[in-house]
Amino acid sequence: MGDGFRGVSADRDGRFKTAERKLMAKMKFPPEFVTKVDMRRVHLDVLRPWVAKKVTQYLSFEDDIIINMVMAELEKESEPDPRLIQINLTGFLERNTGAFMAELWKLLISAQENCKEEKGKIIKGMPQQLLDEKQEELKRINSELQDRARKIQEDQDRMRSIQRDKEMERERAVEREFELQREKELRRRLEQEQEELRKADKERGSDAPKERERERDRDRGDRDRDRDRDRDRDRDRD
Repeated sequence: MGDGFRGVSADRDGRFKTAERKLMAKMKFPPEFVTKVDMRRVHLDVLRPWVAKKVTQYLSFEDDIIINMVMAELEKESEPDPRLIQINLTGFLERNTGAFMAELWKLLISAQENCKEEKGKIIKGMPQQLLDEKQEELKRINSELQDRARKIQEDQDRMRSIQRDKEMERERAVEREFELQREKELRRRLEQEQEELRKADKERGSDAPKERERERDRDRGDRDRDRDRDRDRDRDRD
């Protein structure tokens, strides 16, 4: 009938398993594969960005199909066989498959070790490397924010300093203008007083002959009165 494989998956077909065993016998696997990983204790979502980054690095372009394939292989069973995953990925990642799987399995082991149980509830673990990288990223972001805030503060301080300098310059300009106006007023008063003095001197100069004439008249009057008194005394003696 030719229907011997109808509805039979590769996982259940003995010929596929035989081929896999032959490949496993020929291939070399990282020593980390000895450690089994229970995916129920691993926070797989945090691994997806790392998988995407590595696949893009190896292929020089982003391939969602392979990325989804890797994640599907990890989610297929609670305790997947890393050797089978490496065999399935070899056709895509080629010579990079071994290095990729070794690094991936180390992350999975670390995530499993970080799994915790609180009040009977499993809290899935995350790889320590990714936690450290995230911590470093947060520190870097925080440092950048602090640097940006410091720069903004410095800019604000500089602007305030410039504004204060401008205000002080305006105040000095007002003071200089006030002093100039005051100096002009003093000069005007001085010139006015000098002009009044010149006028007074001129007036005194024009009145001098009259004053001298009046003084001569007073002198003549005094002499005449003195003669009259002398004459009167002489008559009385006679």
